[in-house]
Order: sequence, then structure tokens, then C-alpha cells
Amino acid sequence: MRRELFPIVACRDLARTANWYRAVFAAEQTYQFPEEGEPVYLAMRVGDSSIALADGNGPNAYGSTPFPSSGHPVDLCVYVNDLDATLAAGAQDGGELTVSAADMPWGERVGWLRDPEGVMLLVIQGDVAE
Repeated sequence: MRRELFPIVACRDLARTANWYRAVFAAEQTYQFPEEGEPVYLAMRVGDSSIALADGNGPNAYGSTPFPSSGHPVDLCVYVNDLDATLAAGAQDGGELTVSAADMPWGERVGWLRDPEGVMLLVIQGDVAE
């Protein structure tokens, strides 16, 4: 039985956002729908985790257009090997550095990015298997 949980980000610009995740987090596409032509849904791997990106510009299967992702009360958390390089890359191509790298009292070094769709990402320096 398959058991996993992953976010689906409703995108205004699916191609731009997918390219941003590829450039910033080395995301690898694992699935596309439809298989041919312009996708409306992409599944991507980032390390051991998954994220999906979907066209958020029209009604979804449940009948209404998704809220823009900036209106959702969800932040994503990602561990990276090189925090400074990731934050610099994330501030490109529609992304935004919202909080520069800083050492936290609980012992981690973190920074915050906003992706091109407005999703906030807590980026943490950590030992990550490549």
C-alpha cells in the first residue's frame, strides 16, 4: 500500500515555478500530466521528498479554482547542504529572499525564501545526502 504525504502547489505559472524548483533545489521531475504537450500537473523529487506543482488558473477536480498559494497557511521546510548558495539562487527568476541566513537559538542556521507562487520556504543548513 502506498503511504505518503506531499504538498501540491497551485501555480499561476507552472513552467516558471517548475524551473525555479529545478534551479534552486535540483528538483527532478518524476511525472507529468498529460504525458504529451503542455503539463497541468508535475510531480517532482527534492532529495527524499516530493512536491507537486499544478495549474491553478482554473477550476480543479473539486469544482473551484484553488486559492493562490500565498493565501494558504502552509510553509515548506527544506534542508540543504549550502544555505548561502541556495538562498542566492532562490532570489532569482521570480523567487525572493525574505529573511537572510541567521543562526537560531536551537542550533540551526536558517533563511527564508518565497517561491514564484508566493509559497514560503524555511531553508535550513544541514548535512544532506546527495
